[in-house]
Amino acid sequence: MSLPILVEDPHFVIVAKPSGMPVHRSFHVRVRDVAMQRVRNQMKRRVNPVHRLDQPTSGCLIFAYGRRWTARMHSSLRDPSSTKTYLAFVRGNFPHQGPVVVDNPMKGDDGAMKDALSVVECIGRSDEPRCSLLRVTPKTGRYHQVRRHVRDLHHPVIGDSSHGDTRINRWWRENYEHRRLGLHCLSMDLPHPTEDRRIIAVCPIPEDLARVWEAMPWWEDALAAEPRLALRFPAPPEEEVMEAAEDDP
Repeated sequence: MSLPILVEDPHFVIVAKPSGMPVHRSFHVRVRDVAMQRVRNQMKRRVNPVHRLDQPTSGCLIFAYGRRWTARMHSSLRDPSSTKTYLAFVRGNFPHQGPVVVDNPMKGDDGAMKDALSVVECIGRSDEPRCSLLRVTPKTGRYHQVRRHVRDLHHPVIGDSSHGDTRINRWWRENYEHRRLGLHCLSMDLPHPTEDRRIIAVCPIPEDLARVWEAMPWWEDALAAEPRLALRFPAPPEEEVMEAAEDDP
């Protein structure tokens, strides 16, 4: 089944990556069903990932056509005016009322410590069950940055097996059937590399997250603070539904 296209351009495409799907194959990822191959099949041309999105994270993902545009889009993402917005479903009642800046450095790919900065804002919170919905804007792009920075605030992402709480994760599986990482890349806003305009992509909330979040006491507050939470994917074409059913073993 094809991935939803959020933005289409002659030189790149932004798609909605589902949770659990790797961006591309690697030494550690041997599965055949990866986002890059899906998009190549959809667009009928070679594509390159412009940035990384963790396998269990859903949301906006950019692919470019050719090395030249991959480099250009990567530069646009690094522009100071670019923003990426994540929604993080976390453990506990977040106590801070305004935006919180987290600047704990992180180890880079080369093993050296790198600057890392995220702005964290709570848009929904409750004591029963004890959880919060955070809007996180990372200003740098370090490995697992959002997951590690909210953990450093003592509010790990629910469903995070690497940086979270195993007991809490199990409670959410058993009581709410929440079986995935509660992290979603909601939007991206960056300058177009060659035109005087912005590239803006918004990825609707997947149904598995929406089902849980809509049951929370804070849902209406979160919706008022972030109206894009109401966005949903349109139903897939009937032929795609039939094709998926036929492929199901």
